[in-house]
Amino acid sequence: MNESVDVTDVVAICCPKYKDRPQIARVVQKTKSGYSVHWMCGSYSGPWAVAKKRDGRKKVPWLDNIKESDIIYKKISLTSGHKLTHKVAQTLRALYAAKDGTKH
Repeated sequence: MNESVDVTDVVAICCPKYKDRPQIARVVQKTKSGYSVHWMCGSYSGPWAVAKKRDGRKKVPWLDNIKESDIIYKKISLTSGHKLTHKVAQTLRALYAAKDGTKH
């Protein structure tokens, strides 16, 4: 996990407030404290797309700032159908299960 994170990389993040689903985001830029990311929405078996949130009446990209230590998996490559590969999905399930087990 020592590889660096580049802008436009897709990464998995461990963020307790969203722990019921895989947390995937695309890196927008490096910041002093970590990274600015653009959340993506999807599932282990379905396609992933850029997440939007409401800002008044319009929908805007859902941006967030994360610390490098929040990243649990780097350099995720999505398939041509914008899905996680089976191997990555299995790895993420195991990583999240392990993280969840340490919180009790």
